[in-house]
This record gives sequence, C-alpha cells and structure tokens, in this order.
Amino acid sequence: MQEMSDLLRAEESRRLRLLNVVTLLFVAIGTVFVYRYYRLGLPEISIATLASMLSGGLVLVWVRRGGSSVTGGMLIASALFLLIMYASFFLGGVQGPAFDWFYVVPILGALLVNARVGWFFTGLVLLAAGFLWLAPTYGIQVPNKMPFEFREEEIISNRLSAVLAIGVLLGALAAQQRHSRGILERVNNELNYEMNQRTEMQARVVRTERAASMGSLAAGMAHEINNPLTYVIGNLELVKAYLAKELKSSLPGVKIETEAMLSEALDGAYRVAGLVRDLKTFTHASDEEMNSVDLAEILDRAVKMVGHEVKHRAQLEIDCPEDIKVLGNSGRVLQVVINLLTNAAHSIEPGSVQNNWIRLSATLDDGRVLFKVVDTGSGIDPSRVERIFEPFFTTKAVGYGMGMGLSITRNILQSMGGAIDLEYSSPRGTAFVVAFPPSESLESEAPAKSASALSVSAPRPELKVLVIDDEKQVLSYLAMSLSHHEVEVEADGRNAIRVAAEGNFDVIICDLMMPQVTGMEIYAALKERDPSVANRMIFMTGGVFMQEAADFLGRFGGRWIEKPIDLAEMESRIWARVEAVQAQGSVT
Repeated sequence: MQEMSDLLRAEESRRLRLLNVVTLLFVAIGTVFVYRYYRLGLPEISIATLASMLSGGLVLVWVRRGGSSVTGGMLIASALFLLIMYASFFLGGVQGPAFDWFYVVPILGALLVNARVGWFFTGLVLLAAGFLWLAPTYGIQVPNKMPFEFREEEIISNRLSAVLAIGVLLGALAAQQRHSRGILERVNNELNYEMNQRTEMQARVVRTERAASMGSLAAGMAHEINNPLTYVIGNLELVKAYLAKELKSSLPGVKIETEAMLSEALDGAYRVAGLVRDLKTFTHASDEEMNSVDLAEILDRAVKMVGHEVKHRAQLEIDCPEDIKVLGNSGRVLQVVINLLTNAAHSIEPGSVQNNWIRLSATLDDGRVLFKVVDTGSGIDPSRVERIFEPFFTTKAVGYGMGMGLSITRNILQSMGGAIDLEYSSPRGTAFVVAFPPSESLESEAPAKSASALSVSAPRPELKVLVIDDEKQVLSYLAMSLSHHEVEVEADGRNAIRVAAEGNFDVIICDLMMPQVTGMEIYAALKERDPSVANRMIFMTGGVFMQEAADFLGRFGGRWIEKPIDLAEMESRIWARVEAVQAQGSVT
C-alpha cells in the first residue's frame, strides 16, 4: 500500500509540473493572439482567447491549492478545444488558420491525463472537423472574418507557434517517458524483491515441513525403540548386579571378563538410548533438569572423549576461565561441545598437525556466555551455508556423517535457551559461536530438600503397585526391579481398568501409548469411576508423537517418566505420588 501511494504521488507531481508548463505556454502564446486578433478587428475571437487564458490560469491555481490534476488536465484540454472550435468557425473552417491547432488537443489530453483521454479528444476533433467540413453542404455558413491581406501572415504565425508548441509537447513527452521508465524500474525492483521474498518464504516452508516430518518420524522411532530398550537395559543391569553377587567365589579372571562383557553391552544399549534422545530433540524441548554447569570442566571431559579425533589433525587450544558457568544440562552441554569439536576436527585433513589448530574459547558478553569454536579447516561452500543446520544435510563423504550434528546441536541449545550461529567461514577456516544463558547465582538458594528427598534413605514400607503396559518384557522387567514391593502386572488395558478400580493399589504405573486402550483413556475411565484411584497414576512414555499426548502430559508435571527407565527416578516418582496422595487426602 505504501508503494502504491508513493507511485500515485509521483504521477500527481508529474502532471502538476506539465500543467504548469502548458498553462504558461498557453498564456504566453495566447497573449500574442489576443493582441493580433484585436488589431485585426476580431474582438470576439480576441475576447474568447483571453477568456481561455484566464480559465487556464484559474485551473492551475485550483490544482496547486489541492485540486485534482486529472480534472485540471481535462479542463485545460477542453478549454483549448472550445477556443480552437470557436476560432475555426469564424475564420474559414477547415481552410482557416486556426484549424491547424486541433492536433494539439488530443496530444495535450494524453500528456496531462492519460491515453484514454487522448483518444477521447481525438474523437471530438474528428467530429468537429466533420462538422466544419460538411456544414456548407447542409446550408450552414462558416464565415471567414480574417482580412484577406493578413491570411498568409496569420498562417505563417500559426505554423511558427505550432512548431513551438510541438517542441514543448515533445519535451513533455520525453519527460513522461523518463518518468514512466523510472516507475517501471521501480516496480520491477519491487517485483524482484517480492519474488525473492516469496522464494525465501517457500524455502522456509519446505524446511519447516521437512522438520515437522522429521519430528513425527523421530517421535515414532523413539517410541518404538525405547520400549525394547527399557527391558534390554533393565535386564542387563539386573543380570550385572546378580552376577556381581554370584561370581564372588569364581575365578577373578572369569569375573572380570563377565563384568566387562556386560559393561560393553550396557554401553552399547545406552549409546542407542542416546541416539534416540538426539532424535527427540526434533520433537520437543528437553525436559531434563537445568542447573549450573562448569564449562571448563565440560571442555576437559569433551577433549578426553574425542581427543583422538583431533590429535592427528590439529593443535588444540583452550581458553576458558575456571569461573565461567552456564545454565543447562551437563550432559547436553557436553554433547554440544563434542559435536562442534568433532565437526571442526573433521574439516581438517589428517597429517599436518603443525599447520592447523582448533581453538575453544569462552567469554562473558552482555550477560551471556559466548563459546567459540574456531578451526583452520576447509570451510563451508557459501552456496551451502544456509542449509548447514538442516537435518541430514552434510558436506562429508558417504560413511563419514549423517548430517545430524549441527541440527541436533541447535535444537539442544534452543531447548536450554541458547543459540548457535556461523560467525564466518572461508577456505582457511570456520568459526561457530554459541550463546549460553549464564548460570544463575545459586549461593543464596539453600538446597532445601523435600519431604520425599529427606526420607528416601529411611526404611520404606512395602507398597501395592500395579504396572500396566502392552509390552510383556517391560512388565517382566519392572516386576523384578520393583520386587521389594507387592507388584501386579496387566497387559490388557481394558482389564486393567477393572483391576485398578478394585485392587486398592497405592500406585498405578501405566504406559501412555498402547494400541488398544491408551493410558489417557485408562485415566479418564478411572477418574469417572473413582477420582482417588486416578490420582494415584504415574505414566511411562517411550516418546510423545501426538499433540494430544503432549498436552496430556503437560498437565501432570512430576507424574511421568521416560523410557528407558531409571529405577532410582522411578522409585522417587512412586514415593512422591504416595506422599502427594496422602497430603491431598486422596482428592483428585
């Protein structure tokens, strides 16, 4: 709208300038003809010319005071048409000297207003010419009051004036062409800008849709993988603990070898769990605990873990003051550092350590912690810079990366309130800068423990627990892990509603997403039957991939746990729910 207003104002200004020139020309030439017609004894034509001049001047004043330039142009062209028609009728019609001025009227209309008005006046001139030409045929006398001895002089005078008028009109036409060309260039630039904006918007929409599809895929994969991981990891932990007791009397070598195999199996399982957790960064913000993280300690751990990736490629420089702390989850901050350090190492070809370096530095800047990773690697192709944070986009050779590192890093940082940006990239190196939220001062906050935390180590009574899950292996694992309580398990969601309502359980642990009856539906059914029973429910989830489920869990802070299950966290949630129910007096 603003652009259209500017164009309209520019067009109005052009018309006003042309109207000034035409009116001044009209008055200048008209003054000469007023005098000549009066001297030739033609007072009526002299008066008509003077009246036309005055009307032109009044129109110009009116337009300059805010009147419409379009209307003003129409009035000026009409006044000139009427004057020429009047003069032609008394000065010999089509043979008279005034008739030669008719051609000016359509040109003037087109220049002062637009082409359509020019065509309109062309039609009027043709009608006037036809009238003057055919009038004698039908008995209408067209007098010629011009004295015979002055006719040739008048014709020459008119033609010279016409040449002057043509020169002015051509100048006006050239100015209009320049103005129109300027408008066209401006409109073309605006169209190019709009097309670029639309192209960029379409690219953003594609990226958003791709990320949304990635989120749905990641959530579904997380749910399907986390269920078997729950009992794989859980059973391995149980076997490891069991064998640790049973192998006390075995040969030391056998015990060490067995424990090593179990540890390797657990490490592999936890690695799979970590990959699934990475995928889940595409679906929702991290729900992990945020606390004060010592960045220098994180850098030291990261170097120990991936130092082998760096030592054959570059020298490593670290500049991080000991007192810099950030707000986040230590495991996720570590993952960010590892991803960026590995990315920097892979950008440098091995074998030239003395000529390359990777620098990790941290500084405080305007209330934030800025962490920079700078390398002397091969850099990023400028045509690909816009896509480096997209999932599965990679510049590495096949087999050397999935293109997930930077995308996961950005999602992790966003979930913690941070950000990442590419500061620069060239064939001689790349720099990424990460902004962490600073750690809040925790010194004034005494670590107050809840009643549940204070009483965890105290002797606990046996609870009656119901576990509901469609995976029988998960039920078996939890039954064994919670065997210090009285545990019942149920794989059928419909039957579980009846068992839960009639069983007088202290806690009900229920999987959120099951094929026949979901945990949400079980909760709704129990709440309708007996709200106090529904109030004892804790939910398990292998991954939330439906908005309905995400909204549901959002209402139950502290009453759900993610798979693979941490037994210590599960026990803590169980007792927290028991104490909450007791404190509420079993009110939902």
